[in-house]
Amino acid sequence: MICAVLREKTVVLMVKVALKNNADVFEIRLDCLKDLRNLDKLSLIKKPKIATCMPKWEGGFFNGSEKERLKLLSSVLDKVQYATIELNCKPPARAAFIRQANSRGVKVIVAYHDFKKTPGVKKILQIIHREKKAGADIAKVAFTPKKHSDVLAVMEALASNESGLPVIALSMGERGKISRVVGPLLGSYLTFASVGRGRESASGQLTVGDLKAVLRLLE
Repeated sequence: MICAVLREKTVVLMVKVALKNNADVFEIRLDCLKDLRNLDKLSLIKKPKIATCMPKWEGGFFNGSEKERLKLLSSVLDKVQYATIELNCKPPARAAFIRQANSRGVKVIVAYHDFKKTPGVKKILQIIHREKKAGADIAKVAFTPKKHSDVLAVMEALASNESGLPVIALSMGERGKISRVVGPLLGSYLTFASVGRGRESASGQLTVGDLKAVLRLLE
């Protein structure tokens, strides 16, 4: 599946962009919103949605308290099919949120990002195991490669995953761009793309259209 990331500043704009895009899934980046009105309008996006509110300490934009962040995430659980919570979120708060999401039939993506480096395959698999132990329905790992072999390490971990969980695995940045194409072919649950050129949420993202074209050729 290809997931387009919505980073607009208002819900109305997010809906407008999503309705014109042919992605399979949409990630709603709540931390990018400057106006929290009209959250109910997210239901106008009929395709599956992931609610994400990345805190600054995980590379996102939300600068409020954890209580405020989790309250915002919880407020949209009846409008989405997936929600993201960080592995590094404090365990009691993380566990409470996962229970709340699961009680509403929302699948939880437990995510881990490292913007400085890429560990070895063994360490990556250990992180996925920790995400499973935390209660993930889907595990997500994203790392910054310093060399091409780092990208291979992430893809090897994905290909050798025996956790029993669906996994989203990618390398970030320009050097990791290839992982956004190869990942789905090696079993990554989904891959992230931008809604258009110049609107990337992370370095190395392809547009939905470009990614679909490349995957069609490879498949």
